[in-house]
Amino acid sequence: MMDEIYNPLELYQKEYKEKFRKICQDTFKELKDLSKVDAARNKETCNLIRKSRSELEAAQHQLSGLRFLCLLLWLLVAAGITYLIYVWQTVSFDIKASIIAVLCVLVVLLCAFVHPGIRKKKKNRDSLQSVIDANVRKAWAQTESLNRLFDWDILTRMISRTVPRIKFDPFFTVQRLADLKTRYGWSDTFNQDRSVLVSHSGEINGNPFVFCRTKEMVMEEKTYSGSITITWTTMVPAGNGRTVPQHHSQVLTAYVTAPCPQYYEKTRLVYGNPAAPDLTFTRCQNKLANNEQSLKFKKTLKKLQKFSRNLTDDSNYTMMTNQVFEVLFNTKDRNDEQQFRLLFTPLAQHSMLELLRNETDAYGDDFDFYKDKKINTIIAEHLQNLSIDTDPKMYQDYDLENIESRFYSINAEHFRSLYFGLAPLLCVPMYQQIRPVEDIYGLDMPLRSAFWEHESLANFWGEEHFQANDCLTECILKTEELSRDDNMCRLQVSAHGFGIKARTTYVSKLGMDGRMHSIPVNWNEYYPVVGCGCVDLREISPQEDSAMNPLERLDFMSTQTDSMNKSKYRRHIVSHLLYE
Repeated sequence: MMDEIYNPLELYQKEYKEKFRKICQDTFKELKDLSKVDAARNKETCNLIRKSRSELEAAQHQLSGLRFLCLLLWLLVAAGITYLIYVWQTVSFDIKASIIAVLCVLVVLLCAFVHPGIRKKKKNRDSLQSVIDANVRKAWAQTESLNRLFDWDILTRMISRTVPRIKFDPFFTVQRLADLKTRYGWSDTFNQDRSVLVSHSGEINGNPFVFCRTKEMVMEEKTYSGSITITWTTMVPAGNGRTVPQHHSQVLTAYVTAPCPQYYEKTRLVYGNPAAPDLTFTRCQNKLANNEQSLKFKKTLKKLQKFSRNLTDDSNYTMMTNQVFEVLFNTKDRNDEQQFRLLFTPLAQHSMLELLRNETDAYGDDFDFYKDKKINTIIAEHLQNLSIDTDPKMYQDYDLENIESRFYSINAEHFRSLYFGLAPLLCVPMYQQIRPVEDIYGLDMPLRSAFWEHESLANFWGEEHFQANDCLTECILKTEELSRDDNMCRLQVSAHGFGIKARTTYVSKLGMDGRMHSIPVNWNEYYPVVGCGCVDLREISPQEDSAMNPLERLDFMSTQTDSMNKSKYRRHIVSHLLYE
């Protein structure tokens, strides 16, 4: 049995942070040795690139200075000629001769020195740029063998080695999704009007979780405006029985409200666990951690105390002894006090409070926590700005030192972000003590990719491959299996977007002239359009993949993809774009 994580923050600080750093270093060294990259030659090439770029920057400054001087001198020549023409009839011959002599000197200076200097500097700049480009190509060739060894699972493998309780799937499987539905009550209504951009599924002690970033379309109201200017004349008294005309004007503005699609992306953590199976609650971040002496904290505490004492409503809310936890975690809408206390024991409360208060290693109070019976959802603020896609291109570079630095920094930040995304769940001991029967007896899980993974794959290709010709908005990509044969599958990808028709509505409005005026308001009518395409995919089992070393995997992938960029490998799945 693996050790339980009772205090995720303390374990991260004392063990996991350093352990992950060491695993990261060992992994990079292993890949570097396998690639046989010549570090000394690459460093020499990169030093030449940096030296040439420094010289290029100096040459650019010198060229800019000469161009400015050239412009200034030509402006002086033009000004001198203009002045000479203007005063030609009023000045003496000596003054004319002096001005002409100065102008001639300036022209000779420009033609003999400045313009040749500019051409020389441009030639030097272009030469330096050519040297830089050649050395960059050389450096990329030197690091190509290492760049190709980075794969999609390198981060998740290191996380699982660091925290054995956390296991990741090769891809989101049909069985994992079926488990969430049948055993934990997950509803597919979540996916309506949403498309999965990225998903990472796995398990904690046999209970499933999935990090997912989704794109959602929401039809909202947009207000358009139009305006006209009206004028009229009135006659006003001017004295002595006379009247004079007075002119008036007014801007009339009208508005039209019409539906308009808006698109939003959000990253969530969904976790299934049968502990406290009837409990529901909502917990939203309140930023009161580390502000326990503030007026807002005291007001919130008084409101909770008053709410707890109120016996006339339908709520069963009863405050626990730990009032600080009640304020900071604040789940007054919970429906079952007994099950809530089974989950949030004194140990769980202590771990959660430490997590909420720490903003150095953890992210403090930056997450919302929703429990709907057996389904738990975490929406953490820090995950919204993190690309949870594990595309190996994020490590690639032509400079070996940069590759190593990026490998360490990117993976460290991703580990910290994902770990503390899971941390609110890890604070609850009961979530780790309940283990499904299927996990205990090691029942096989069919490795067939679910539609979440299919949508993620379609988005990886890009909506431009599937959208309709008259689509002028973003798209929501949805998929459907057309056929399947073992690990081969054909998908139909539908791209749901909108075309736009320009419309004009005339709105009548009363002006100050006492007349009704018709004001044109231009607006857009969005009508739905659907584009489609097909993708073939082949799922590669982890056993087949793990049997190959990284170099053998590269050779295998080269036989599965083509040079026309119509085939791609991603997360144990080879996909081929059939048509657009």
